[in-house]
Amino acid sequence: MDKNTTPTTPQTTWTIAEEQVGTRLDRFLTSQIDKLSRASIQQLVTDGAILINGKPATKPGYALRRNDRIQVLTLVPSSAVKNVVAQTIPLDIVYEDADLIVINKVAGMVVHPAPGHYEDTLVNALLARYPELKKQQEDLRPGIVHRLDRDTSGLLLVARNLQTQGALIEQMKAHQIEKRYLALVEGVVSLDRGSIDAPIGRDPRHRQQMTITSIDSKEAVTHFKVQERFQHHTLVLLQLETGRTHQIRVHLKAIGHPVVGDPTYGTGRIRYGITLQRQFLHAYQLRFNHPTTGATIELEAPLPPDLQDILDQPEFL
Repeated sequence: MDKNTTPTTPQTTWTIAEEQVGTRLDRFLTSQIDKLSRASIQQLVTDGAILINGKPATKPGYALRRNDRIQVLTLVPSSAVKNVVAQTIPLDIVYEDADLIVINKVAGMVVHPAPGHYEDTLVNALLARYPELKKQQEDLRPGIVHRLDRDTSGLLLVARNLQTQGALIEQMKAHQIEKRYLALVEGVVSLDRGSIDAPIGRDPRHRQQMTITSIDSKEAVTHFKVQERFQHHTLVLLQLETGRTHQIRVHLKAIGHPVVGDPTYGTGRIRYGITLQRQFLHAYQLRFNHPTTGATIELEAPLPPDLQDILDQPEFL
């Protein structure tokens, strides 16, 4: 399998191996692309968005052959974009100018629509507040430069035009945008600071999860610094050098200190008397160069009340 995708998109190119020969095209792609139904795959075939050896596929039931090269040009069927509507949803705007916005995203908000989930996302809210983004709506992610997991709160950068979006994505690829997170982790971290350098790829047994693996993976580097140690937990500041899906959560699990409250990569709860409804992970600081003015923008979002309340009860930590 090829590794030709950006950090924020799933794999979209495959070379068919012997064990996959004879599989229907739509069945194969449904198994490889999370949350995309066979109906969506069939619509993508109709849209001409799936190539086999460089030519548009004509039949969803095409039987794969050895060394066929499958390319998916977009993960969004033409019918899906029509379902995304503007919705007036409150947003916490931390910074705003003619080219970009920085939002302090609340926990529980999904960043962009996906098949089967076209409402109540950040993109729906952005389309209502910034009508110019509708001009970019060739897919489900107008203006989106990077993502945060649904239950991760904090600073998120959004572009208001295609030129700015392209420039910021290039900064992201060049590791020129600094993103720092605060996380409360299980256990007491012994090192004051350190780095986790381990490649991340899709978990072959649980396709919606990521894992550390050498197979079809990408480089991933996370730096950490201890902020405060408690009896059973540690507050750490993390800086991403790369931006892989679930990177912080996977890396912290790998060193034996999963994020508190993480239901996927940790225990999903605090064991010592405190209830938390989501993972204790917050995008705390953001630093980047404005692509138009060249000015350095530095922003910070304090911990939201649900996370700060945890730290205010150190007797349980």
